[in-house]
Amino acid sequence: MTALLFIVILVGLVVIHEFGHFIVAKASGVKVEEFSVGFGPRLFGFEAGGTLYAFRLFLLGGYVRLYGMEPDQPETSESFNQRPMWARVLTIAAGPIMNIVLAAALFWVLFSGVGITQIVPGPPRIAQLEAGMPAQKAGLRPGDRLLAANGKPLASWNALLTAVSDSHGKPIRFLVQEGQARRTVTLTPEPDKTAQGQLHIGVLAATQVVHEPLLTGLGMGISQAISACVLLVTAVFGPLLHGRTPPGISGVVGIYGYVQQAEAQGIASVLQLAALLSANLAVINLVPFPPLDGEKLLLLFIEWVRRGRRLDPGREAIVNTIGFALLLVLAVVLAYHDVVHMHGTL
Repeated sequence: MTALLFIVILVGLVVIHEFGHFIVAKASGVKVEEFSVGFGPRLFGFEAGGTLYAFRLFLLGGYVRLYGMEPDQPETSESFNQRPMWARVLTIAAGPIMNIVLAAALFWVLFSGVGITQIVPGPPRIAQLEAGMPAQKAGLRPGDRLLAANGKPLASWNALLTAVSDSHGKPIRFLVQEGQARRTVTLTPEPDKTAQGQLHIGVLAATQVVHEPLLTGLGMGISQAISACVLLVTAVFGPLLHGRTPPGISGVVGIYGYVQQAEAQGIASVLQLAALLSANLAVINLVPFPPLDGEKLLLLFIEWVRRGRRLDPGREAIVNTIGFALLLVLAVVLAYHDVVHMHGTL
């Protein structure tokens, strides 16, 4: 199931990306020679409207082939390079744009459809107790609400965390509500063995699933998609500009691991991961490195500055080939790093 989910997410993100190129190219009069799902030998396909729609053996993405983007093709009225500048820019940019739209849609489904698990608001309510911890020893029970700590009201779960942290290991007197009755319980926080330097009392918060109204969820989805793109730019490209290695870069193997973790946590985690990956794909494709979309947009900008004079198509093809080879090498290096890291030898 994890492998199937991984393929569905990976192929889905790339197909949506390529569909952006496809639909704008068709609308602007560019001949789309092929829309392929997967790479390698063709399994089956059909032709319609002058376009070959193919399914290929290796389901690791897909691609769209536009007429006129290869240097040896004769120019016709349906060539990519014969379209107005705005149409070509929009055709190239449509791929990343579709990934951002998809990210917003997935976040929308998450917020308004599946719902987000949140801690129950108000004074902290206990859902579970950890065996042998101070809260259980002191007689607290699931369902109890902690109203105050040492006489200070507790308005939220964060207030409880602050009270425990500020206790410095000294006893805390809690005002507890159980149903309609109230009682006082005194307990002493203990160091958390899994989080060095932190104190805890052994209680888990009660949670609830919140579904946002459709319009509110849509706005939150758009905002979250944009935030994800900004976060990627600052987290990855910020360190690169300062000569440092960005943290948390993963290849295909690492992404598979993330899918496995998300699957174990449920549909909400799967949707969130897919949305983040879609936003990441949009940003990465805008990097001006051959043969990514960012490089094509940069070449169009140079052509515009040169008043319509293109760079040599033959040299452009050579640069794209070299760039593609370097991306393959990077993919192999990241995959090796992921495998080594998963086995705990880094």
